[in-house]
Amino acid sequence: MTFSGFASADLAFLTGLAANNDRDWFAAHRAAYDDGLKPALAALIAETSTACAALDLPLSGDPKRSVFRIHRDTRFAKDKRPYKTHVSCTLTRDGRKMSPGMMYIHIEPEGGSRPGFDPDSIDPLDPSTHPSAQAQGADDGPFGNGPFVACGFYLDERPHIDAVRRFIVAQPARWAAVEAALAKAGLTLDPGAPVKRMPKGFEDQAGTDLEPALKRTRWLVSRPLTGAEIASADLPATLASFAASSRPLLDFGWSALDRIDQSGSVHS
Repeated sequence: MTFSGFASADLAFLTGLAANNDRDWFAAHRAAYDDGLKPALAALIAETSTACAALDLPLSGDPKRSVFRIHRDTRFAKDKRPYKTHVSCTLTRDGRKMSPGMMYIHIEPEGGSRPGFDPDSIDPLDPSTHPSAQAQGADDGPFGNGPFVACGFYLDERPHIDAVRRFIVAQPARWAAVEAALAKAGLTLDPGAPVKRMPKGFEDQAGTDLEPALKRTRWLVSRPLTGAEIASADLPATLASFAASSRPLLDFGWSALDRIDQSGSVHS
């Protein structure tokens, strides 16, 4: 299937699902999902992978295995609605869905699927997935407000988080160059779910220019997508261009994580 944009019927299905989030409605309208949204998302993954390769960006995905399920994980959620009201996928350096350093693509109607949408999902870039975040009512990202794309590192393993932090300390000039390159591209690092205190092992950096970066637990940039962009056949090129602007951040994080061997030790 050639990607020709997400059709109005695709987005209407998500809007309808938001208003009728139950298994009977989904079963009755499943053809719109199976024959519209799923093939469009698969084609988007394939063509965005090709567009990234043309820009020498090491990001790719599999049309089947890089897609997140539309079923919500409700095990730890008070909200037991069975379905997400968006579709999403990732492109990564090795093509595996959850590999560190990714482009995350989130498709829903412009403006969100419904007012007050609560974005509880198993997607890696959605903090409300985690029970601790749900308990705190945290939602510091662009989730539920419409389609968007994000690039960077959403890390949940402490060795990986600390590897990025160590690399920032070891390469402060390079980190400053990353921040400058992102700013020049008009990109701002997302809040990053910072810890309140300096992380263990980095206390000597308290009060320095590196403190905000070291308190982060994730390093991401994102931008909203318009309704016209997600309806366009040019969406793969738009996404690849955004990833190219995010390349300094991706390269920095990959360099940090490549220093970790399988035992978790960090190499200089």
